[in-house]
Amino acid sequence: MSIDSVSLRMKEKCHRRGSSATSAVTMPELPPGLVTWARRAGPAIVLEAVRHRARRGFGTERGALRLALTPVQRTEVARLLGTRWDVGGGPVRLQDLGATLAEHGLTVREFVETLDGEPLVDQRKLREDRKAAAVADVARAVELMTASGVDPVVVQTWLADPGFPRTEGGGLLILVQQAVRVMRRLPLEPRQRLAQLAASEFSNAHALDYREELGRAVSRLIALIHGLPRPMRAGRDWRRAWATVGVLCDEVSSRVLTLNLPLSGDAAAVRWTTVAEGEPLWLSLRSINGTWTAPAGTVVFVCENPTVLEAAADEFGPRCPPLVCTDGIPSIAALDLVSGLAAAGCEFVVRADIDEAGFVVVDQVRAAAPGARTWRFDCTTYAQYLGLDEIGDLSGGAEAALLRLRDLHAQHHVALHEEALLDQLLADLGAVG
Repeated sequence: MSIDSVSLRMKEKCHRRGSSATSAVTMPELPPGLVTWARRAGPAIVLEAVRHRARRGFGTERGALRLALTPVQRTEVARLLGTRWDVGGGPVRLQDLGATLAEHGLTVREFVETLDGEPLVDQRKLREDRKAAAVADVARAVELMTASGVDPVVVQTWLADPGFPRTEGGGLLILVQQAVRVMRRLPLEPRQRLAQLAASEFSNAHALDYREELGRAVSRLIALIHGLPRPMRAGRDWRRAWATVGVLCDEVSSRVLTLNLPLSGDAAAVRWTTVAEGEPLWLSLRSINGTWTAPAGTVVFVCENPTVLEAAADEFGPRCPPLVCTDGIPSIAALDLVSGLAAAGCEFVVRADIDEAGFVVVDQVRAAAPGARTWRFDCTTYAQYLGLDEIGDLSGGAEAALLRLRDLHAQHHVALHEEALLDQLLADLGAVG
């Protein structure tokens, strides 16, 4: 039994077997009765099974769909396939469905595609095609980079870097082509600044910044070629890699706020800290280049907000213990300074606002100075601020304590800014000083 309301023939016929997801087609107009039928629960199950077959690469015009349909759903499907099919209790035969749809100028595939407004794509073949294209892109990338003079073994190691874009979609090949343009310019003589190189090659002074995928990729390739550590951030390893090929990185934009650092050596920061004793001092990345150190065992306090450091300078002046302020998320200068002090044997006590950004600050400082202790950055301090009586188990080491603090903050979503603890923090600094 056919659908009663379906009497119009198709105005257009769109034959799209094997068409891709990006094919531009004009969809014909479906008879209202077919659309109404397709929206019912039983037919919807049948059509979804057709889509599933098509996506797996199987035919849509012949075969049997063995579906678990309720009696009501079978009755709904029978409005198109007929009462005999319903009574027979057998599976949905695609050729029977196709025969009915042919009366309206449609195949099963055409009906589903027109209903959906998009072609049915063989996902298995699509994956195979993408995989083949990715393999071809990698081979072409190796060819391009090798032709520019890079050792094939180095190229393969470089392409295996987890920081590279996925091979699908052509992103890898575009990145490699851009990297080749840079490598053909290196090494530079006379030396040139990174932003100048990027502007001359890509008309974009920031194209080779560390935050850009291309900048990270090229710096890591240079490091591989010259046997240098893989640059993990825009720090010392990053600058060293570029310097090896005659490229100078910006060293004045990044800065860190300090107070009473006991530095010695020939770096500019040493001279500045000597004459600025007791006064807040901004150190640029450039100023901490060169040779410098600090007495082993020196305890260095780290905070997030300038208010804390400025108040400490007002209160204690030259008597304040060494203090570093990240002024928010640590800059490259801050992390380089902390890592240099840690390498000299300094000990660190670190804190920040108890909020999402503060956890990042503490994590980054502790990564630069492994073993750093926290400073009133704990559940006890936070619970007292919130007026909580019970804070649970406080056993375990530093990692467990930080994890508990994260959990407690996640429960309450209340930020504890350093300024709210200023009197206590100054008392701690005064006790040490």
